[in-house]
Amino acid sequence: MRPTTKDLAEAAGVSLATVDRVLNDRPNVSNRSRERVQQAITRIGYVRNIAAVNLAKNRTYAFRFLFPTAGDQYLSELINQVHQVST
Repeated sequence: MRPTTKDLAEAAGVSLATVDRVLNDRPNVSNRSRERVQQAITRIGYVRNIAAVNLAKNRTYAFRFLFPTAGDQYLSELINQVHQVST
């Protein structure tokens, strides 16, 4: 299971609010606490889920591909794979 921000806060010995401030590069965090959070990120293997962050902030992103020809099997498969990954 992927480590959560709660796991990160516990590993760093700081509050969830401090973890949030560090992850979002906000002020009012001591250098010591910022360093503890950064070390905990490495130690527990925390990876920020950008899709979840954008969902929480009500952000969506759209993109389009324009291909010169239809019916190309490679491009059709590429389109299918991109669609599966993006939804």
